[in-house]
Amino acid sequence: MPYLLFAGCCLVWSVSFLLMKKAVIGFHPITVAAWRVVGGGLVLAYLCWRRKAWPRLSAQQARWLAVVCLLGCGWPYVIQPEIVGRQGSAFVALAVSLVPLITLIFSAVFLRVYPTTPQLVGVCTAFLCLGVLLLDGLRRAIPLSDLLLACTVPACYSAANLVIRRQLSQTGSLGLTFLIMLVTSAILFPLSLTQTNPPCESPRDWWLAVGCLGLLGTVGTGLATYWFNTMIQLEGPLFAGMSTNLVPIGALLWGWWDAEEISARQVLALVGIVISVVWVQTATYQRPVPTPPQAAPGNPAAE
Repeated sequence: MPYLLFAGCCLVWSVSFLLMKKAVIGFHPITVAAWRVVGGGLVLAYLCWRRKAWPRLSAQQARWLAVVCLLGCGWPYVIQPEIVGRQGSAFVALAVSLVPLITLIFSAVFLRVYPTTPQLVGVCTAFLCLGVLLLDGLRRAIPLSDLLLACTVPACYSAANLVIRRQLSQTGSLGLTFLIMLVTSAILFPLSLTQTNPPCESPRDWWLAVGCLGLLGTVGTGLATYWFNTMIQLEGPLFAGMSTNLVPIGALLWGWWDAEEISARQVLALVGIVISVVWVQTATYQRPVPTPPQAAPGNPAAE
C-alpha cells in the first residue's frame, strides 16, 4: 500500500507543475492557490461524507493545524505558480525535491531522530545531484531571488510534514487533509477576490487555464495530498518526502513536451536522483513488527 501511494503522488505531482504553468495564463497566482484548495476540499468533503470520516480535533491540535495550513499549503501554493509563470514548471519541481534532505535535517534537530547510514548516503547523494540541477538554473540566468523563493517551498513542506507526524498522527489522514484544505480555503479565497487576473489572448487559452486549474485542485491537490499525508502517518515524513525526488523526472519530461529547455546535465543528475531514491527506499524499508498481545490483568503470564 505505501508504495502504491508513493507512485501515485510521483505521477500526479509530476504533471501538476505543468498544470500550474497553464493555469497562470488566465489566473493570478493567489487565485490559482485558492482554487487549488477549494477544488481539493470539495473532493475530500465528498470522500469524508461517503466514509463517515468527519474529523475532530482538540484545541491544541487545532493550533497545530493552523501551522500546517500556513506552511504546507498557504505559502507554497502561492509561491509555486508565481515562479512557474516566470521560470517554467521543471525548475520549481527541482527545488521541491529538496524536501527529503530538509526533512532529514529537521528530524535530527527537532525530533532527535537521526538517519541511518543508508538514509544519509542516499539523501546526500540526491542532494548533490539536486545541487547540479540548481547550478544549471544559475547558468541560465535565473535570478537569485527566484532561487531563494523556490527553496522556501521545500523548507515549509518539510516543517509541515514533521508537525503532522508528531502532533497530528492520531487524526485520520482523510479528515486531516480535508481540514487543511478547508482552513486554507477560508484564508486564500477572500484574498483571491482582490486580485486581477491576466488577460488571455483567446477563449481557448482561458478554457485551457480553467481545465488545468480544475485538475490541479481535485486530483493534484485533493487526492494527492490525502495520499501523501497517509504515507506520513504510515511510514514517516522521510519516506513520504522521498517521493518528491522522483517528481522532477516527470516534470522535466512534461516541460520538454511543452518546449522548455532541458539540458544533458539535468538528465544525468536525475539519473543519480533515481538511484538515490531506490537505495533509500529499498535499504531502509522494514515491515512493522506486530506487538505481542499483553496478558490480561491477573493472568500469571502478566506477572
